[in-house]
This record gives sequence, C-alpha cells and structure tokens, in this order.
Amino acid sequence: MKTLNKRVLILGGYGTFGSRIAQLLGSDPSIHLIIAGRDKLKAAETASGLPTSAEGLRLQRDAINLSAQLEDLHLDLLIHCAGPFQNQDYRVARACIDARIPYIDIADARRFVCDFPRLSSAAQRAGVTLVSGASSLPALSSAVLQQAQRELAEIHTADIAIAPAHRISRGPATVRAGFESLGRGFPVLQDDRWHETFAGGSLRHTRLAHPVGGRYVCDFDVPDLELWPRQLPALSSVRFGTGVQPRALQLGLALCARLARLNLPATTPRLARLAGGLASRWPGGSPHGGMKVLISGRDGSSMPCTFQWQILGLNADGPWIPAAPAAALARKFLSGQAPAQGAHTCWQLLTLEDILAELAPYSVVTATQKKTPTELARKRANSV
Repeated sequence: MKTLNKRVLILGGYGTFGSRIAQLLGSDPSIHLIIAGRDKLKAAETASGLPTSAEGLRLQRDAINLSAQLEDLHLDLLIHCAGPFQNQDYRVARACIDARIPYIDIADARRFVCDFPRLSSAAQRAGVTLVSGASSLPALSSAVLQQAQRELAEIHTADIAIAPAHRISRGPATVRAGFESLGRGFPVLQDDRWHETFAGGSLRHTRLAHPVGGRYVCDFDVPDLELWPRQLPALSSVRFGTGVQPRALQLGLALCARLARLNLPATTPRLARLAGGLASRWPGGSPHGGMKVLISGRDGSSMPCTFQWQILGLNADGPWIPAAPAAALARKFLSGQAPAQGAHTCWQLLTLEDILAELAPYSVVTATQKKTPTELARKRANSV
C-alpha cells in the first residue's frame, strides 16, 4: 500500500528564505510541497525547480476566506515566510487554528514572536501546535544558549551580532523591514536596568573570524532582547547588533536613523524601496557573512568565564543559515515530534545539531571558544 506524501505549504515560498526552506525539504521524497504566494507564476517556477513532488499556488495571506482555502488543501503543515512580520497580525496563524493545521513561521519581529503564545488557548482547543520564530533569532540563538549552559552555571551578559554578506540576494521584505524600522525606539536591558535605544543607534565595531573580519553594527529590535531576560534571572545585560556592507552604506543607514529620530522623512516606504535598490548595486563588499554570540558568566566552580560561538556563511551561502531552523523544525513536526499542542516561541525547541545538519551541504562553518580569566591573561602575555 502506497504511503501518501505529507503535504506542506510554504507561504511566501518563492522568497529569499521560503525558497531555501523549500529546497531543504525538497530532498525528502515523502514530502509534497505547495509553494504559495501572491504571484502564481513565481510559485510555479519555484516548484518546478524542486527535486520532490511540488506545485505552485496563488494564495494571499490577507484573503478573507483563508481558513476555508487552507482546509480544502488538506495540509499536514504550513510554514509562513511571507514577511515582513513587524506590522503583521496573526491572521495566518488564526486561519491555521480554524483549519486545524500545524504552523511554523520565520518571524524575527519582537512583538510578533514574544506575544505569539497568546494564541495558545485557541490552539490547544483546536488540537494543533504553532511555533513562531524558527529562524536565526530566536531559534538558532537559543540553541547556542543551550550549548553555553552546559559550560556556564550562571549567565550575566549576552551580546549577539549578525553581519550579513553584501554580495547576496536580498528579499524586498527584509530590506523594507530593516529600513522602515530605523529610528524606532525599543527597550533593552543594560547593567540591570531597562532603558531605551533605537534601531540604527549605537554604531560600533565587532569582529568575526576570517574571512568575515571586522564589521560595523547598530542596535536593532529582536525577540531575544526580551526572551533572554525572561529565561535567565541572573542576566544583567543583553545586546543585539546588525549591519551591512560596505562601511559607507552602514554609516549612511546610521545617519538615516538619526534623521528619523528628528522626525525627518528618512525612512518612508518609498525611500526603503530606493535604498534596497541602491544597496544591491553598491560596489564592494564581501560574499561572506556570519553571526556571533558572546556570553559571559560563571562556570560550575564559580569562576568568571566567557563562551563565544560563531557561524560563518561563506561564498554567498549565508542566507541558508536563517532558513535551516524552519526546515529542521518541519522535519520534527512531520515525524511526530512536534512540541505540545499550543502556541510557542521557537525557544530551545531545536539543538545546534538539528540546525547544522540542514547546513551540511553548504559553505557554512562554526567555531566555539570558552575562556577563563587565567586563559585570557596567558594569551595576552604570549602576545607581548
């Protein structure tokens, strides 16, 4: 008797990350993929390039009868990649609850992800599992934290930085969300106190391993700035920064953020589209990017200790990194290992091993360092 394929719909499945999730899952012959979005031709084109059974479908996230359309498709899972999520409501997730379809999204918008569990009661009544944030933040970052907690008994500070490559394709939703947020204030925990910073503020230099090297990053609002303090009672400071290349482009964005703080029209949707086109044609930059997580605290002997983890996407393979957690989580859903029924943030629902297994075919490398004050002093002495 032939086993029916699992039916997985990827909403926004021809976008930068949705298409990569489709390719990752497309290696499994037991999955039938439905690539969906506003443009049926793009959806069909993406579906035709997949090695597995697939089809393209026109489906809009704001359709009035979305629940009924989803119910007619008899889905085993929906993966929502149709961003930006910053100003989006939960209509897709609610439609999945009504149609009793398990749901995953790749959102990294703070309010969208952090408030997502408010849907839990409705999801439990429907008997389905919904997960938000299956991307670099907070899925990958919380998996890194889980690794660090094996080394550190107490965590005091965390600093996360993402430095994407310049010479990669960028989805319009990603560019629009980043540019339109410039200048917007949000709270961060620093030195045991909450205070306000803003998107594009606090320009600073960070360094990742070769060949990514030194990059400039600015503050941006992400779920981790709220989720880490919730989970770690001893945490006194948490910071997140991201930036673009080349340096002149990053400085220009920092200036736009300052202008937006003065209520000048520096980040309108039209300018966001123009900036996206300008950024894609800007000369220079690198095809290499990465993410760094630096955590400090105390080890099991109450000694001060730092834990640093990096992941580098080389040769323009960086965009596979944020796509990997959703693919890894989808495999768990389809194999009967989904989290409990309800609505969850993607907080430590995956291990680093789960995520890195999806990235094995690509030019992605990782490195981990743990250092005590004695080791740091010895390193400084040897460098003199």
